[in-house]
Amino acid sequence: EFKDRKLILIDTAGIRRRGKVGPGVEKFSVLRSTRAIERCDVALLLIDSSEGLAAQDTHIAGEIQDQAKGVVVVVNKWDLAQAQRRAEREGKFPHPDEEIESAEAYRRIIAEGLKFIPYAPIVFASAKTGYHVKGLLETVLNVAEMRYMRVPTSRLNELVQEAVRRHNPPVTNNKALKIYYVTQTRVNPPTFVFFVNDPQAVHFSYERYLENRLREAFGFKGTAIRLFFRPRSKIEVN
Repeated sequence: EFKDRKLILIDTAGIRRRGKVGPGVEKFSVLRSTRAIERCDVALLLIDSSEGLAAQDTHIAGEIQDQAKGVVVVVNKWDLAQAQRRAEREGKFPHPDEEIESAEAYRRIIAEGLKFIPYAPIVFASAKTGYHVKGLLETVLNVAEMRYMRVPTSRLNELVQEAVRRHNPPVTNNKALKIYYVTQTRVNPPTFVFFVNDPQAVHFSYERYLENRLREAFGFKGTAIRLFFRPRSKIEVN
């Protein structure tokens, strides 16, 4: 329990790096992680600060995105990494080829590797010592709140009208997209349905533009959101 909220933590025991375990063990651990993602509202993607972002980390991040879950990227063992860097500066350990001087520099590296989930907050913590665990739990609660946020239909349509005025939809397949109306149909994850003249006229870049405008206006920090486009004729939002 944290801040009068009951939290259920699902521990997958981690996925070992390739070569460290047999293929059967690795396959089982990946399956456990996939099932845990299916059950959760907010996933914590743990990255070992001493090893950096691995291919398996990006694979799991992709699973989290595909299932439209909330996500917090946790750089684990950060306190130990800081201690090691201090020792390196004092000459007690060999310097690495490229020393990461600060959390902000490390954050930029992680964000670049996970740029397909730019909405994910990155938290530095240590599961062993408890370093910054309270801040991590606060971030999890904030992401959970974002997943259950509802936006009034009137505000949604005002935003979309302004977005269209700022950037007209491109012509796709010789057809210009017209957006008539948008509404939020569910939460967890936040889901929005756009009624348009032709769903086939929605270019992926314009869908991304609309998602970015929704995030700029309403936040949704840490959670995937879903956009669907359905045909609608005659009724156009004025």
